[in-house]
Amino acid sequence: MIRRIAVVSAAVLSAATIAAPTKRGLAYPQLAVPQIAVPQSAPPLQPTASGNAWSAAAAAPLKWDVGHARPADDATTVHIATDGKFLYVRFDAQQHEALMAAQHSDDTVAGGSNINGGIAWTDDAVWVDLWPTGPAGFQYQFESNPNGAHNEASTENTAFAPQWESHGAEISGGYVVTMAIPLGVIHGAHPGTWRAQFVRYVRSTGALNVWSYDEAQNNPDDPTHAGQLAMTLVAKPPLPRPRIGTYALGELASAPAGGSTSRVGADFSIPVAQTAAVFGTLHPDYSNVEIDQQTIAPSVYQRVYSEVRPFFTQAAPYYNTFNCDVCNGFRTTLYTPAIPTPAQGYAFEGREGLFGLAAFDAIGDGRNDAAAALDYTSDDNHWNASLQQVVANIPGVHDVADEAGVSWFNGKYLSAYADYATDRGTNVLDPRQGNWLDFGGGFVSQQYALFGSFREVGTYFNPVDGFDSHPGITGYGLYGARVWTFAPKDFLSSIGVSGFLDRYQGPEYGQAQSDNQVLVDFLTKGTIDLQLYSGSDYWRFGTELTPISQNAGFSITYHSGMQNNLNNFPTHGSSATPTSIQWYTGNYGPGGRLDTWFRNSTIRVGNRGSLTLTLDDTAQYFHMGSANIQWFEEIAYAYQIAPNSSFAIGVRHVIGYPPQPNGGGNCVGACSNISVAYHLRLRNTEFYLAYGNPNTLVTVPQTIFKIIFYAGGAKGT
Repeated sequence: MIRRIAVVSAAVLSAATIAAPTKRGLAYPQLAVPQIAVPQSAPPLQPTASGNAWSAAAAAPLKWDVGHARPADDATTVHIATDGKFLYVRFDAQQHEALMAAQHSDDTVAGGSNINGGIAWTDDAVWVDLWPTGPAGFQYQFESNPNGAHNEASTENTAFAPQWESHGAEISGGYVVTMAIPLGVIHGAHPGTWRAQFVRYVRSTGALNVWSYDEAQNNPDDPTHAGQLAMTLVAKPPLPRPRIGTYALGELASAPAGGSTSRVGADFSIPVAQTAAVFGTLHPDYSNVEIDQQTIAPSVYQRVYSEVRPFFTQAAPYYNTFNCDVCNGFRTTLYTPAIPTPAQGYAFEGREGLFGLAAFDAIGDGRNDAAAALDYTSDDNHWNASLQQVVANIPGVHDVADEAGVSWFNGKYLSAYADYATDRGTNVLDPRQGNWLDFGGGFVSQQYALFGSFREVGTYFNPVDGFDSHPGITGYGLYGARVWTFAPKDFLSSIGVSGFLDRYQGPEYGQAQSDNQVLVDFLTKGTIDLQLYSGSDYWRFGTELTPISQNAGFSITYHSGMQNNLNNFPTHGSSATPTSIQWYTGNYGPGGRLDTWFRNSTIRVGNRGSLTLTLDDTAQYFHMGSANIQWFEEIAYAYQIAPNSSFAIGVRHVIGYPPQPNGGGNCVGACSNISVAYHLRLRNTEFYLAYGNPNTLVTVPQTIFKIIFYAGGAKGT
């Protein structure tokens, strides 16, 4: 497998280099980045320094609010310069609203500022988007709030987290943020033209002010509408630096938890081109204790969990790059949480011109799991195409899943896609029922959205290393939404309505699944969001079409986000201190009715601490027999000690009996969990100290101390 990865990688990247077209000029703003001498003329990074000290830098105003499709209410000017090693950036932001800046530690938000159409920041924030090789290449994002606390993200690697510098300070009438971005961590950095965007987010209004724009766009980070930077100097070696991360772990645990142990291991990345690398892991440690994925929220679908293991997350942006509209359920040919932790793994990732390629080989105990993906993105970012193959070999089972897809976006409102996949192997008894066809498209603007799709899924389409929430269905889905926004001085910020329905037939007995929902959303200027729901869901179990509805109810949130983006409706963005109450009801299961309450509040404790309280319950009542009632209680405290360190403790208790089918997160009776975690990151070293594991239903009596040392390239590069 490794030899095949190397051969295919070299061939594709060579072809991509030859085929890469000449970049076309665009009608978006252009900015020449001045070259400065260091240390004589380096601009000061103290945010309280006079703006006159940045007079040699180029200036870029942020004039357009893509969140509201209107000119920006507050003035923002960005200054930018370079010495060939760093990109120096300063944001001067005027703001008449009160500043929001709760984050004090770095790297608390992963995945980028804009995730699935919604802004992940809970604070006011500014950021820089860079596409050094054009819209089809890697994207790099560097973000900061008014405190100077920063996050970063890249499509190169979901674990992208190099060391870099940012500072922030509140001033009269606004705030200033400065950044020093090391060009050495940006793969594909070169003298010449880069695509770039500068963005400012106003948390209290939902404003998203940008430098380069089209009045029809609703995504501030869309590379189609990015401007151009003329980089006159980039002092960089021919290849990025190789990286190796070695870890040592000590664990004190009781015998039922596996006993005390210690182990060492490493992961590595070896660049073979500016934008390509071979990477792998030896004796990996996946003692991740920082992500809590437990819930008692009922769902007829098999539960989907997020991947947290570094070997699989590193090249994740290359896989599953297929579109899907109006998808009530989850379906993919590659679902890496289904793959057990390998003993060793080897992989390749790379991007050249318009093409991206990735492959991995995970070698486990008695099994082998491998995948490969080839992606294409047109120079104008209007066309995307992907090929993917996933192979699983486990005792007694051989499975091969292939998938191909193409999608189109006109750069403003319209989009369309088509995907086709096959599953073949030991478990596929009839190849004619091992296929999946999915196509659709739609229209979206700042006020309207309309999407439709058709899909046909065979009864035996269920890849071993994939995920299919409901095989054996054929049908369609429709979704529409409309949002009305109000003047800045009105009580309401917006009113929105949406409707959703789907109908699917099964191979026997007619209708196999149907879902309906109508939603009305009221968002006030005072950050109160009220949502009202009504609808129904039915799923066929055997010969019976069973109600699984929880589509009627309401949700009210105080300190809601203030965004209005129909790509993510009705979510309005994140908040540092939300308080929410949600109630859902409907027929659920044979002869049953289910009421569910979710109650959650996060409170600031001092300037750096936060306390989160959660109280949820589910109550399933039957016409005959006793009820299933379950409670979920949790209290969590987090403290941001410094920009490079944090502490958290969580206590959770689940008691009662879950609703049926598939409710309760597998807890029956009483399940209690306590977990504690401390993290410190230095320039080349990370320290973790943890007790317990928040991913388990009950407390794991173990204490883990882990040290990671990085040599060569920065973390995640």
